[in-house]
Amino acid sequence: MNITLKINGIEHTIDAAPSITLLAALRGLGFYGIKFGDEQGLSGADTVLLDGKPVNAGSMLAAQAEGHDIVTIEALGEHPEQGWKKTDGLHPLQRAFVESGAIQCGYCTPAQILAAKALLDKYPNPSEEQVREAIAGVLCRCTGYVKPVQAVLKAAAAMRGDEPVNWDSVNWDLGNWSDQPSADQPGGSPSEQIANLLTRPKVVVTQQTQTYQTVGKPEKKVDAVKLVQGKPAFTADIDMRGMLYARVLRSPHAHARIKNIDASQARALKGVAAVLTWQDIPRVVYSTAGQSDPIPGPLDSFSLDNKVRFVGDRVAMVAAETPEIAEKALTLIDVEYEILPAILDSRAAMKPDAPRIHDEPEFVNFADSNAEKNLAAEIRIDIGDVEKGFAEADEIFEAEYAVPKVQQAHIEPHVCITYWDEDDRLVIRTSTQVPFHVRRMLAPVLDLPVKRIRVIKPRIGGGFGGKQEVLMEDVPAHLTIATRRPVIYEYTRDEEFIG
Repeated sequence: MNITLKINGIEHTIDAAPSITLLAALRGLGFYGIKFGDEQGLSGADTVLLDGKPVNAGSMLAAQAEGHDIVTIEALGEHPEQGWKKTDGLHPLQRAFVESGAIQCGYCTPAQILAAKALLDKYPNPSEEQVREAIAGVLCRCTGYVKPVQAVLKAAAAMRGDEPVNWDSVNWDLGNWSDQPSADQPGGSPSEQIANLLTRPKVVVTQQTQTYQTVGKPEKKVDAVKLVQGKPAFTADIDMRGMLYARVLRSPHAHARIKNIDASQARALKGVAAVLTWQDIPRVVYSTAGQSDPIPGPLDSFSLDNKVRFVGDRVAMVAAETPEIAEKALTLIDVEYEILPAILDSRAAMKPDAPRIHDEPEFVNFADSNAEKNLAAEIRIDIGDVEKGFAEADEIFEAEYAVPKVQQAHIEPHVCITYWDEDDRLVIRTSTQVPFHVRRMLAPVLDLPVKRIRVIKPRIGGGFGGKQEVLMEDVPAHLTIATRRPVIYEYTRDEEFIG
């Protein structure tokens, strides 16, 4: 169907499926300032303005935006010097975000600025609470919100023509905690008081003994200007001719063997370029841990295997002309499983009669790992003379602690694009924290020499250690090898937790 969208004052007509989201339509037109964070709009990275109001573009259909005015970050401002052509420069909000140090990874910055613009258009002199409420729908994993709030208040003052707030002149001292009520008295806990202080944390400044040019002075982020404009700085901010979309069929079982897998119907589906199962690619054991060389952990992973070891483990991978076709193809893959005993408790996992998760002959131990005990690693840290400390202690407290799994929840999900370049190198463009480990570890998996793999690490939208694992780059790489075409594989938010 034809859809006409008025974006930043200009009408664009596209021929798209009725199911296309506004997010997909805008990015397909090259408006990369709008980002994918999740499918439900919970992250807010997909924020645009619709008739001046912030909306989640990933949660609405493009057809619903017909007849409305859409504003993206690209409309707000630009670099003031464009060669011989001078421009009005950045919007006051963009300048304030740059000057206030409100940008870290920058993935959520365009959404925060648009949400703030909607606020200032309605309330030119907002309170701090109004600012916080306005940007509350845009999650930020990096900055802690203090600097963005300051940036919005600074921009508001500039747009009103007021004297800008000098944050350095504000007395941030909260006083002496010893003068406060005890924690067991109502309102006495420091956490409660800090919660009421909003952006007024306690800052202790070391007395300056010497004047330096740079040390002790704020510096503008070197790439802040491009990030406040929503420039295509991240992995998925690229469009390649003939690019395919990857999807992975994942196991519904915690422990099972694949007795039979039939992908014939999926391969016959129009628009499917490739379907790969464990029978179609080399069986190469490797580790996904990207921390050290030569071996960062037990070699216990395969790109695809005839056994699944957790709910969400890979069963098959698909590349298709559209994400929708790839999703449809997954439903056409018929898998027969032999259900094996599952292990759901780490204590039970180490019992002598426990089912063995890694019984493959290719498994390679690392340090104190032990596949017979389902033990991936053992860590012991002694500081000082522990026995002497026990002997001298008045009391000894012993306990067993079980901690839950955590996920870093970076707003940009894992995403990777692969393609062959003009030198017959496999290019892996990926949101990773360990580009050299990606190249080294995937070379044997893909049966390529290291020199024929080029890893490009664009700016990443948060990682926090979660992208130090070589978690998913092999999927589009295998599919590019199979099809000779560029492939993009972007995790869903659900896959971030199970895959």
